[in-house]
Amino acid sequence: MKRFFASFLLIFGLPLAVAVPGAAVPRAAPAAAQELLRAAAVINDEIISVLDLDMRLRLAMFAAGQPDSAQLRERMTPQVLRALIDERLQIQEAERLGITVTDQRVAATAEEIAQRNKLSYAAFAKMMEGRGIIPSAFLEQVRAQMTWNALVARRLRPSVEVSEDEIEEIVRRITASRGLKQRRVSEIFLTVDTALQEEEILGNAQRLVEQLRAGGSFPALARQFSEAASAARGGDLGWIQEGQLLEELDAVLAKMRPGTLSAPIRSLSGFHILLLRDERQASLGEVTLHLKQVLFALPEGAGEDQKQALSAQAEAARGRIAGCAGLDALAAEIGDPGSGDLGTVKPGDLPPRIRDVVISLPIGQPSPPMEVPGGLGVLVVCERTDSGIDRAKIRDRLSAQRLDMLARRYMRDLRRSANVDIRL
Repeated sequence: MKRFFASFLLIFGLPLAVAVPGAAVPRAAPAAAQELLRAAAVINDEIISVLDLDMRLRLAMFAAGQPDSAQLRERMTPQVLRALIDERLQIQEAERLGITVTDQRVAATAEEIAQRNKLSYAAFAKMMEGRGIIPSAFLEQVRAQMTWNALVARRLRPSVEVSEDEIEEIVRRITASRGLKQRRVSEIFLTVDTALQEEEILGNAQRLVEQLRAGGSFPALARQFSEAASAARGGDLGWIQEGQLLEELDAVLAKMRPGTLSAPIRSLSGFHILLLRDERQASLGEVTLHLKQVLFALPEGAGEDQKQALSAQAEAARGRIAGCAGLDALAAEIGDPGSGDLGTVKPGDLPPRIRDVVISLPIGQPSPPMEVPGGLGVLVVCERTDSGIDRAKIRDRLSAQRLDMLARRYMRDLRRSANVDIRL
């Protein structure tokens, strides 16, 4: 503690009080030190000091590449203090569960962060000291993030499951959206737990937008303040297909140009700030479908009554189809010539009215009766091959989204049960 106390006195340019016989005791240093150690907030009887807040403000401005100014400090203080409160709650919960991160792991991660900035940690620490930042404040932020990640991995990750049906649904949606736009998007997300927080969190989001438009680094501010899992990647969501994000986010992105920033967007769970980094047309590898059908032949010149009767017959037969094997049995029982295995086809080789149905049809599920050459047909996709779709990546993304949702709920519960006293 004495070493830490001396460090911040030196960094802030305050003289150390040394007892010299016959000399007056300096008053400036103790008074300034006392102010810095005053409580900015108390979280479940644990203090966040003015010094803690000041260090994090300096660190946030340093990371965002912004100059230290009274105006910027005023704008950033609410979200910085909120981030510190959340970190303290996370650390307290981890301590309750006996989850810790070793000094060696923290040091290794800090070294990696410095190397990403093409510096050694010693040089990185010297740069921080030049901005009046005690390096231990940075290390404590790293420790807090690592500890929360460890808690989430231990407590929540085992409950996350992604089924093959869910992956297949995403594959169908991606396949059906061939030719639509893909967007490279980054986000900053701020949670709103209760209606009472609405105005406060919106204000925090608006201040972040102001900082970004004034030249602040989006990745740095996302790492400091975003409450989404993407914060660890500087807010980067990667390439997103149209329709994969929330409807309200997609609607805003559709009106944006690459390189532009959105205003705060309200969703059910909080406020989103989006950066549209780039966009392109979706490009996938070759898709092929293995199709089977039951054909209900329709004579040439058939009247409307005859068509409706045949449609009702086809609809009734559809209810009896259970996968490809079920279609084979039904085709042998009631199908007309032309029923059975159609082989492997490319969607582009099919008539548009058929392609639009089967391209996203779940495997083994019969289609509605539709007009096909020779009459009405009920089709089943037995296999879909799509060389440009990475199912492992889809599984990872779904798992990350689910884990992120559970972590947000956990954090919301910690906030609601906490005793927080802000004293600024």
